[in-house]
Amino acid sequence: MRLLSFSFHTAMSALLMMKISLGSAFSVEVPSTSANSGLSTTTLSTPILTPSDEEGNDVVSFDTGCVANPVVLPPDEYCSEWQCYYYGNAGSWNFGHKCFLPTGSSGLAVSEDGLSSWTKIAGEEADGSILKPSSESEDWDSVQTGVGDVIRINRDELHMYYFGGSNEEISMGPGSIVGFRMRIGRAKSKDNGRTWTKDDGFVLDYDESEGIFASWPRIVRFEEHRPWKMYYHSFDGSKWRVFGAESSDEGDTWTRTGLVLEGGESEDAFDFSGIGTRSITKWRDGLLMIYEGVASSGTHRLGAAFCDIESNTWKKLNEGEPILEPGKGPLGEWTKQVVGTPYVITMPDSSLRVYHCAKDGPQGKMKIGVVVSPTGDIEADCW
Repeated sequence: MRLLSFSFHTAMSALLMMKISLGSAFSVEVPSTSANSGLSTTTLSTPILTPSDEEGNDVVSFDTGCVANPVVLPPDEYCSEWQCYYYGNAGSWNFGHKCFLPTGSSGLAVSEDGLSSWTKIAGEEADGSILKPSSESEDWDSVQTGVGDVIRINRDELHMYYFGGSNEEISMGPGSIVGFRMRIGRAKSKDNGRTWTKDDGFVLDYDESEGIFASWPRIVRFEEHRPWKMYYHSFDGSKWRVFGAESSDEGDTWTRTGLVLEGGESEDAFDFSGIGTRSITKWRDGLLMIYEGVASSGTHRLGAAFCDIESNTWKKLNEGEPILEPGKGPLGEWTKQVVGTPYVITMPDSSLRVYHCAKDGPQGKMKIGVVVSPTGDIEADCW
């Protein structure tokens, strides 16, 4: 197996930052709701989805260690329920490998309003997951997997873009790790997300010029006859950066389009060490990106960027400052260590919902919450 080396300091810093970014309170009472958005700006967020052991769920067991990376689908003409796809693990990765991220397998929860009373759906896998790593140790996704995005193709079919890590060893410091050589794959469901069949192989490989992996894909489609866009990120040993790809055949093949967005140049920038997970929604005649920025200190905060529909150039909003910070503003004490993996939705009334993961400290477990901007603005005081 190929070994890729980094300096000990860089490697340990990278592992720490990757670990904390990347934990259900069902029937949660959400006070002070408004008619349009579902939450008021004065309401502190509370977890809406937690590890299964915290709510006594003995049917779903794959996520007893953490839950993260919510991918939320509102109801549509073919499905009357809110769906939240997410990933988690029970404390280790496949084949007993040590886990450094809250990835592992993916699950599904449903809700009537997308805010409270989420119910986990037990998948066909023995641990209750709907998608898990390959049982063949040499496969590209044999160590850990995670949902990246889910899109509806038609009445009968959903496609999931997920990432997976292989057992290729990557040297870090005095040792090595497995599961970080990540690529992007696709799976299909014809029963509203209850069961999934993986495609053969992956749809996007990693590229050494970008970093050691390609991961966390998000898909943007346009009504016009335009190529689909994929946004993903990589890590080169020191910085996280967002890259793009396009597909002209509805996701069957993808062509890289290059760098999309990276962190600030100043060491004081909240995203100096890079930009990782992100979510994109159509917003005000363009595209809005809510992203996870990493500071030089290792702190993770959420920022925003905008791209005109006719342009491929992204501009950071809020003067390049964070829009949400751990434990501050509408985020409760349960978020005080880290907030990440944002998923943004533009509602029919133009308000915004940002689903996210967070945890309260080193001994806490990653959980999932949501904040709302009733006006649809993104500045820090709008949530």
